[in-house]
Amino acid sequence: MKPDLQAYLDGELSLEELSTELKAEAAAWDGLAEDMKRDGAAGAPGWLEGAVMTELALKPSPARRETVLQWLLRARTIQLSPLTGALAAAALAVVLFLPRSEQSVEPGGVSKPSPILVEFKLEAPGATTVGLAGDFNDWQAELVLEDRDGDGIWTGRLAVEPGVHKYMFVIDGTEWVTDPDAQRYSDDGFGNRNAVLAVTPIT
Repeated sequence: MKPDLQAYLDGELSLEELSTELKAEAAAWDGLAEDMKRDGAAGAPGWLEGAVMTELALKPSPARRETVLQWLLRARTIQLSPLTGALAAAALAVVLFLPRSEQSVEPGGVSKPSPILVEFKLEAPGATTVGLAGDFNDWQAELVLEDRDGDGIWTGRLAVEPGVHKYMFVIDGTEWVTDPDAQRYSDDGFGNRNAVLAVTPIT
């Protein structure tokens, strides 16, 4: 993730201080966070449960293990109103949307999150070939989707860096098509719309 965008998400920069390109990405992140705040637990994405369970499975440090275990085993009564529960779930979802960069360390001590395998799909019955182009591959349709059973539904998987990305499909090498199933869109400045994809790192 670009340092200025990270600084914006951390509250260190305002939206006005970002470049035009980063303002669009920041707006996409803000929109995702607002959706989660509005929808609460009912609007959580399907992968949220797995991400939460992964977080819960993380082992505490040896120095704190015994203290944490005692705290978990201590009997207590907790009462939450439905509104409080929904707000807590929304807050957790927003935290999970924020990028993390502790998964791997490059030479020089710079942390970099691992790429996430994403499946792309397009229904294009009359197509001969379907490629995928986006800011994650310099808008070169290097990934060619497949329609193995001939039903007109083309699929392909690509490892994508965590962050907010824009992409389009390229049919038969010439026709640029916006993903009709994308959750968000962004104007490309040429009269078309790019599909917007938010990839969240998994720790």
